[in-house]
Amino acid sequence: MKISYLLIISITVLFLVYATHSYFTYEFTINEAKTTTLLRSEAQANNIIQDLDKYINSRTMEFQDLTKIEQIQLYVQESNKQFADVNSKDLADILDVTNDSNSKIYFLKNTMKKEISDELNNFISSYENVYNYNIVKELFVTNQYGVTIASATDKLDHLHSDEEWWQITQNKQKYVSQIYYDENYNDYIISMAFPILDESSNYIGTLRITIISNVLFHDFLNDVDVLQESKKNVILVDENGKIIYEKGEFFPQKPPKEYVSKITSNNGVFEIDVPDTILISYASSIGYRDFSGFGWIVIIEQESSVIEEFETLERNFLISTMIGVISAIILGIILSRLVTNPLGKLSKMTAMLGKGDFDAKIQKSSITEINTIMNSFREMEIALKKIVEMEKNLAEANTRIKNERLTAIGELAASMAHDMKNPLGTIRTGIDILKRNIENKPEIDDVIHRMDRAVSRMSHQVEDVLNYVKKTPLAVKPIQIKSIIKSAIDSLNILKTIQITVEGDDITINCDEKKMEIVFINLLLNSIQSIDQNQGTISIRIKQIDKNAIIEIEDNGLGIPEEVIHDIFKPLVTTKQKGTGLGLASCKNIIEQHGGSISFQNNPTVFTIIIPIKQDTQ
Repeated sequence: MKISYLLIISITVLFLVYATHSYFTYEFTINEAKTTTLLRSEAQANNIIQDLDKYINSRTMEFQDLTKIEQIQLYVQESNKQFADVNSKDLADILDVTNDSNSKIYFLKNTMKKEISDELNNFISSYENVYNYNIVKELFVTNQYGVTIASATDKLDHLHSDEEWWQITQNKQKYVSQIYYDENYNDYIISMAFPILDESSNYIGTLRITIISNVLFHDFLNDVDVLQESKKNVILVDENGKIIYEKGEFFPQKPPKEYVSKITSNNGVFEIDVPDTILISYASSIGYRDFSGFGWIVIIEQESSVIEEFETLERNFLISTMIGVISAIILGIILSRLVTNPLGKLSKMTAMLGKGDFDAKIQKSSITEINTIMNSFREMEIALKKIVEMEKNLAEANTRIKNERLTAIGELAASMAHDMKNPLGTIRTGIDILKRNIENKPEIDDVIHRMDRAVSRMSHQVEDVLNYVKKTPLAVKPIQIKSIIKSAIDSLNILKTIQITVEGDDITINCDEKKMEIVFINLLLNSIQSIDQNQGTISIRIKQIDKNAIIEIEDNGLGIPEEVIHDIFKPLVTTKQKGTGLGLASCKNIIEQHGGSISFQNNPTVFTIIIPIKQDTQ
């Protein structure tokens, strides 16, 4: 690869890695900023709705404290005694304001307690002083029969025993209505009713108050003002999604927000695209102490302006990265002209030197450093030329000496082996004559047996030398592999402790029978010698793959030492004291002469012969 390409790729990869890292960093930062903003807004929404519930609970407790005023309780108890003997039907007739009977009006006047009404009016005045306008629309007290006995406001009804809120308080429970619009007051109001209990917690009457809804949002508006300065839009909706407050307006005539359906829990966050991204955080009312809450939801909308700043930085960075990549390409092209072209010529010259062409001409460059390198190459060229010539002469001399020595050794070995064959034959014949003519004597039989084994060993070594030194043409003919193996087994002296098995289908191959028998004799003899006197097995497996015959010879002997594994097929390499080191080398020569190959593996020892079923004669 050219250095200019490498430089362009390196700088580009550097920019891309940095850009990728920065991209994911910006994405992570954007997501973290979104998460942080949403969670902060969620906490703010939660605080607002809790403050609202707390404030409503405080107002409720103030109203409920009116029921504990001793004067009110005394007058309520007095009224209860006054109505104790009146049944419900007569009571309804008495309180029918459309009847002008003087007795009934007199009775009704006696039920109204001015002292209680004055107490209630003082309470209303205190609230007007705080808010500077009339917030209480109704405030009255009933006895335990539902009859109004005191009122601080104009109230036309005098009997309330059939109304739901009164029935709830009669069971000693507090009543708080939802906010609703009242046409009589032309305003949104909320009604509350509290049971009046005596010292024994017995129900004796009810206090009813109706106020305008705005009085409940005092603290809520303060919280909203703080968030609006942070460019956050606070919305208050009821449990049905109807908007109660938004952007300084209470109960605006607006449709519910489209995303209200996504609000499925008490607290949560999400984002919407309409079309710009808006972050939504919300918190639902869960009440405060005795106040169970209205189920209202505070929603905080915030435009993702902070996120957009990060996105702008991200886009700008990606643009700068692309500019950097383009700059890297231009820089690579310039450097290619100034640096890589001279280096390319220098590389070609190096290749020529590697091929032995020492006549390459070196051109000068305009860059000083490259000229220095070229001068060094020029000096190296001269030195290499001398070294190559010296090594060439030395190699030729060594090869010549080695060939002469090997030729002489080979001729001497062949001559000695040939000369030894005839005396060994004579000795073997003499041993056979001795066997036939000498009486059976154990000591003599033992000596003859040892002589016979020594002659066999010497004959085998002579055959190894001759097989390796003499390379004769193949006498190829079709023959079955199993017959060759059987002949090799029959020619060996195999101990009874060694079991030989032959597996697989018989395969007919074209080969030189005598030479292939030598191969199997050598391999089997190695296995026998590896097993030695131990109990052992030799497995021979024959199979055919494509057009090749595969013969595997496996034994459970000691294996081949690690130090000679790589040289096992080289001549004169042996692990036996009585071996020549030519057996496996001869096997390799014969197999390769047949166009095949031989290999082995250790643990267990397996020799594998691959030989073509048909091959050309050599």
